[in-house]
Amino acid sequence: MVTSTHETSHRIFQDHPEVLAPIFEALGMPPPAKAEIELMTPDATELKPLERRVDTVLKVEPSDGESFVLAVEAQTRKAADKAVN
Repeated sequence: MVTSTHETSHRIFQDHPEVLAPIFEALGMPPPAKAEIELMTPDATELKPLERRVDTVLKVEPSDGESFVLAVEAQTRKAADKAVN
């Protein structure tokens, strides 16, 4: 279920992507020094009639490297089936 807290957390990423710097560090990746970041559609629907959406999808185009897509999902509580190994 979508809540205002959930939506607000993604609006922050969408409007201020610079707050993602600690996430890059946690993943062991240097944040891009200069990059264009473009909000993309969160629709991940397949050909089959099954709808899938990602909370926030950003396209990052560093000035000194290859572009990549960053998908951000918010979790409000721990879920055993989504544990990081």
